[in-house]
Amino acid sequence: MTVRTRKIALGPLEISILQYLWKSGPAEVKAAHQELGHKDGQSYNTFQSTMDRLHKKGLLSRHKVSHAFLYEASVSQSQVVSRVMDDVLRSLSDNSRDAYLLAFLDHATESDSAALDALERLIKERRQEQSASRRGEDDG
Repeated sequence: MTVRTRKIALGPLEISILQYLWKSGPAEVKAAHQELGHKDGQSYNTFQSTMDRLHKKGLLSRHKVSHAFLYEASVSQSQVVSRVMDDVLRSLSDNSRDAYLLAFLDHATESDSAALDALERLIKERRQEQSASRRGEDDG
């Protein structure tokens, strides 16, 4: 399955590489290939071109270390999830914010009560952050 975000399509290998880098931190192609490539029998060259493509899409940053590039995710997992959700929800709900918030709430409700508790806590934290940010702007 290919996940499409605004002007960015992510295939299964790209998603696997991003997940690996989010979990493990910066890595060379060789390390990502050793961890993930043997499972599906994909070549080192496939990993090299895929990580280069993710770099060109702006999802990975890289810098040269000795003879190889060290790649690092330049977007967080939550940023990618947010972009994917936004894209899917916009295409399905004709930009109705209430419709996709309700769909998200329904999904959280179906998960378990802990998911609702976590959502409630995250909303509270975000409101506190926004409040603190506004106070900081007023002071400046």
